[in-house]
Amino acid sequence: MNDSATRARRCLRRLAVLLGVAAAACAPHMPVAGAGSDPLIWDVRSARAMSEHELLAALASARYRLLGEIHDNPLHHAARASLLARLAAKGLRPAVVMEQFDLDHDAALRAAQRAGADAERLADAGALDRKGWLWPMHKPIIEAALAAQLSIRAGNLARDALYGDVQAMANDAGAPWYPRLHAARWTEAQAAELRADIVQSHCGKVPESIVPRLVLAQRLRDAAMAQALVGAATADGAILIAGDGHVRADLGVPVYLHAPGLRDAEARSVSVGFVEATSEEEQAADFPRRFAAENPGFDYLWFTPPAQRENPCAGM
Repeated sequence: MNDSATRARRCLRRLAVLLGVAAAACAPHMPVAGAGSDPLIWDVRSARAMSEHELLAALASARYRLLGEIHDNPLHHAARASLLARLAAKGLRPAVVMEQFDLDHDAALRAAQRAGADAERLADAGALDRKGWLWPMHKPIIEAALAAQLSIRAGNLARDALYGDVQAMANDAGAPWYPRLHAARWTEAQAAELRADIVQSHCGKVPESIVPRLVLAQRLRDAAMAQALVGAATADGAILIAGDGHVRADLGVPVYLHAPGLRDAEARSVSVGFVEATSEEEQAADFPRRFAAENPGFDYLWFTPPAQRENPCAGM
């Protein structure tokens, strides 16, 4: 691979990690590249490769398991569906909180599950944006959760609400996410990093005047998902299904999950990034360490072959 192609590949991968390719609705889904049988899973803290069995043990021992994704990569959904099933096989029954469902539809989701709904009916009950989330991309996860009798819960704020007065939402003291948003430790360095990520994830083409609103909207979403995790948790805790950007411990949901003085602030959480790499990249010297350094905030990284997609910046 030549230098320009390598730079382009890194840029696209960075965008994918930042967005979880939330812009997947703007980038037509293409067939996934061939998958290997033995995934590379990297323990960031120990700087070593690990087995699926070891990762499963780490997830089982945590109260909150945050499983990332690049939204349009089916390998990520298949791997997480398998993890859900294997955790359930250990006798664990955590709630499964999903970014893909808005909190406004949580009660409908619960009612549908009580009525014995299958994955298709559950998607209907939760008013899933099938086009935006490339349904049936997430269907394996929902089917695995239903088969294991795990409660599926909504975690996200509705997009329409965030398009309104974001500042008013942030200052609504009666909102469930308000205490976590305002109790979280949030520094100017984190704010600057999130601003830079948002600008890059919009390919540098978002008007500067809008960036503060986008930053606040991202923080609101993360605080809401953190509160949803705590509220939905069973005796065995909870699992978050969300984009990689949301599960980052340095900028995402864990910032609010561990907000000082709030319920479960001291509970252990684990963040797993599901990311893409070519076989050439995986074989390069020190690749996982470099990747972890360039994409901080994950406890573990699960590498898969990349999905084939058009450049998400091309149409902006």
